[in-house]
Amino acid sequence: MSKKEVHKVYKVGKFIKSVPIAIGVTFCFMNFITFNCQAQHKNIDTIEYRVVEQANANISNGAKINSNPAIADTVKPSRKVDYTTIGNQFPTTYTPDALKPVQLKGEPLDNQQHSMLNLGGGNYNTAYLEYFFNSIRSRDWDYGIHLNHLSSTYTATNYGLSTFANNDVNLFAKKFMTNGTLTAQADYAERVVHDYGYNTMKDSLENIPSNDVTRERYNLFDGALQYSSHYKDSSKINHTTRLSYYNYSDVHNAVENNVDYSMHLYTYIQKQQIDVKLFAQYFNDVTSGDRLQSTFGDRAWNLGFNPYFSGNGKHWDARIGLKAYLDAVNGGTDVFPDLLARYHIADNALIIYAGIDGDKQYNSYKSLSTTNPFVQDTLNNQYTRTMYHLYGGFTGSITNQITYDVNASQSQIKNMPLFITDTLELLRNRFTVVYDNVQVTNVHLDISYQVKDDIRFILGGDYFSYVPSAQLQVWYHPTLKVNLLGEYTILKKYIVKAEVFYVNQQYAPEMVDGIMTAKQLDGYPDLNLGVDYKYNKFLTAFLHLNNLASTAYYQWDNYPTQRFNFLLGVRLTF
Repeated sequence: MSKKEVHKVYKVGKFIKSVPIAIGVTFCFMNFITFNCQAQHKNIDTIEYRVVEQANANISNGAKINSNPAIADTVKPSRKVDYTTIGNQFPTTYTPDALKPVQLKGEPLDNQQHSMLNLGGGNYNTAYLEYFFNSIRSRDWDYGIHLNHLSSTYTATNYGLSTFANNDVNLFAKKFMTNGTLTAQADYAERVVHDYGYNTMKDSLENIPSNDVTRERYNLFDGALQYSSHYKDSSKINHTTRLSYYNYSDVHNAVENNVDYSMHLYTYIQKQQIDVKLFAQYFNDVTSGDRLQSTFGDRAWNLGFNPYFSGNGKHWDARIGLKAYLDAVNGGTDVFPDLLARYHIADNALIIYAGIDGDKQYNSYKSLSTTNPFVQDTLNNQYTRTMYHLYGGFTGSITNQITYDVNASQSQIKNMPLFITDTLELLRNRFTVVYDNVQVTNVHLDISYQVKDDIRFILGGDYFSYVPSAQLQVWYHPTLKVNLLGEYTILKKYIVKAEVFYVNQQYAPEMVDGIMTAKQLDGYPDLNLGVDYKYNKFLTAFLHLNNLASTAYYQWDNYPTQRFNFLLGVRLTF
């Protein structure tokens, strides 16, 4: 047995003898009751149990008596203590030191010039004069004047005199106020052309008119007042109100007056923009033929109402509305949808859009003669209605320098104005207007590339498909137009400009043996170049070269355009 082993001996007999006498008496009394009080005559042997185990020297934790007082009740009482404060403010005073004004040493503002004058001349006795005058910096006013003159005496071979002159005077003024801007403008324009669309070799001398007979002069006087509000509170109703008037006349005493009033209201309700556009147009046409029949000529009222709602989300925006037009003279109401939806992808890198709308326009003498200055002054003025214009496409930006727009559309146009040669005239050198219902399909492409102010390119193209109802062709409407514009600045001194455009074939009406046929006018390219040399900030020289291919193409039948021409001049800023 090892030393670590411990002998434990338990002796039962000795244990009993060591019990106190009282316990022993109690024990004997209990045995007496249990065993019917039969006495034991035999001595009790002592039995020893020897237990051998591993020695364990650990001292067990002693049980300490907890002397902390305790509450016998299981429900502990809670103490409610109220703390009150005195609501008196301790008086304090502080007087800051006076601030000294800060001396700002910013860059001085660039000097601005009031005026710019362009002077130039070229072949065909071309004269060019243009002047701009504008106010400089002002928080209250902005005003200016613009004068322009351009004339030439070009005459095509075997055609009549084609001298032309354009003169313009434009005045404007703006008053900036706290919550709006008031704008006023007044304009005068004069256009002088000659009806040179006749062949001097085919017509006999007695049929050739004098230059005074073929001269046409259009005069325009117009003015407008406009007020636009600029409330910063989006809950207020912002509005733009415009009232304009023009008087348009020609050398044959044809006169047209127009009064146009329009209003645009818009506000926001729960982040949705609500727009309402109203307008009223009044036309009074008095032609030379009308003066023999009526004192007042033709009147036309065009009333319009265009409400729409605009909303947007994280990746979309949409517009829902309608357009309603009322003819106050002849009666009748036209209602068109005004719907547009757009979906934005990748932070406007791609925007997909689609919509449908319609329109109604009055073909006034001013609008028709501006498009074709060789028209008669006794025209049939009617409304053109776009019954529906369904379109869709995608636009966006590939990089910060490249933007694009590709779309396609289809329209149904009622009373589309088309120009045809008046065959009742002896020289057949003037045009009248016919109207036809035309279905138009268009595919448009527009891509622009610009790097700061140094490089800029714009490529545009349109393809058209026309389906007329009554006419053989949609006269003087080509089916393809492509143009490319480029501008490049070299060393901040030279600005090189180039413009190339191409128009494919178009058709003009022609009477052959009393039968209307379609005469094809060939397509044509046109290349124009220009160079500006900036000598300093006050003086610039420029050279423009137009129609480098020297093509005498026809925009209107029997009216060839100028061949190669140039314009050389200087620009003064002071």
